[in-house]
Amino acid sequence: MHSDPGYQRRRTAALGLFLAAVLCSCAGLGPVLYRTYEAAAYPGATVIADQTLTRYTPNLVVRRNTVYRSADRFDQIYNWYSVNFTLGPESYAQSNCILMAKSVTTGWIFDEQMSVTVCHTPKDQMMFVMRSVMFRYPSW
Repeated sequence: MHSDPGYQRRRTAALGLFLAAVLCSCAGLGPVLYRTYEAAAYPGATVIADQTLTRYTPNLVVRRNTVYRSADRFDQIYNWYSVNFTLGPESYAQSNCILMAKSVTTGWIFDEQMSVTVCHTPKDQMMFVMRSVMFRYPSW
């Protein structure tokens, strides 16, 4: 039965269709992941430093640390991060800096953590953003 040429062709065609479906779904997921990756960038801000760390074990974790600089008003930047990421009121204020943070678990397998520190400097504002997403591998 497994040596039948028709069986081999059907098996190869089924595998090809499966791989094509996986490739198409990943290609469609690409723009969504990129938008998520870039979502914390304050509009018009200059990137000062950027680092992305990926860890695969024991769970998949992608963490991005970015520092931005902007000439916009302090309250405008604070409100943008607070509203767009539902960070709510500040968690901690020290001198000219305010820290906002949140941690959310979605569907028992995704954990998202985000913290934003907005600091007023003599010339402009600086934003220190850490965003982390963790996917917990299923334990079947």
